Parts: sequence; structure tokens; C-alpha cells
Amino acid sequence: MIINVASELKLAGKTSGRHFEEEMEPIDLGTHKLVFSMPLILDITYAYDGEGFNVSGVLSSELLMNCTKCNKEFNQEFSVDFSERFIKASDEEAEELDCYPFTGEILDLDRMVLDLLILNAPAYGLCKPDCKGLCPKCGADLNTTQCSCTKPSVHSGFAPLEELAQLLKDEEEV
Repeated sequence: MIINVASELKLAGKTSGRHFEEEMEPIDLGTHKLVFSMPLILDITYAYDGEGFNVSGVLSSELLMNCTKCNKEFNQEFSVDFSERFIKASDEEAEELDCYPFTGEILDLDRMVLDLLILNAPAYGLCKPDCKGLCPKCGADLNTTQCSCTKPSVHSGFAPLEELAQLLKDEEEV
């Protein structure tokens, strides 16, 4: 996503806007992938202040995800408001100032978009807020069926103390 800012560089203070829609390939994040089920939408406004560009807007899309409880695929909307700064500088100088660099008359938004996706996209989600998940014994989807497995007993780390308390209580009664 590239913007030619030649006219804005000549007219400091002029606010401009752009709308982008772009199909995105999956992004591999190591432990999981961001898979887009609809185009990435970027609506921005930007203005040159004599030293750099202030860029703000909304980045949105829809992600194809797997529910963390039942493993069903579902689509989850994703949207993030942002405000970033671009300055005419080297990569190192911009990083030191916590900004994005630009050169010439071009703003390349790709690095900013990738950063926004990596930092703000959900790592996991639920297909619905009341998802019951899978049975830990037989693997049945508890949203669609009721399995005949018995509920697992909860093992407390305090079980030995609870037994001791019961023994003491029994001795007092005698």
C-alpha cells in the first residue's frame, strides 16, 4: 500500500484521505497463522506538518480462526484504530524515534500495516461466547451432543490437607 505524497509535501497542513482494499495472503506468526476470509480494508487520513506525516485511521478485516474450545472454524471480525508518524529519515533514525521512515515522495504503508496486524490481531477466539468445547474423555462436541462420559473429578492440591482436617474432626467427635 503506497501513497504518492508529492502534493502534500508542498502544502503543509493539507489533510488527505485514502481507502485501500487488498486481498491478503496468510501471515505465518510461528505458533499460528493469520488467515483472512475477506480483504484487508485500510481507511486513513494523513497530513504533512513540515517535518513528517501524521497518519491515522482504521484497519479492518475478517479472520478465519479455529475455536480454542471446540476447534470449529469460524470468522472473527478484526478492527483497530491507529495513529502513527512517518518522518523523512533512515530506518535506524526512525526506529529510535518510534516512527516509520519515508523517502522521496512516497509513503509505503506495508510495514505499518504488518506491525498493526501482528500486534493487534487476536491469537485465539471462541466460536460463540458460551461454547462448551469438547469432552476431555471421548472428544465429543458438547455444543451438538451430550456424551455419556462421567465428569472428571477435580483434583485439588489441598486434598491431603482436607483429609487431615477430616481426620482431626473425626477425632474431636470421639
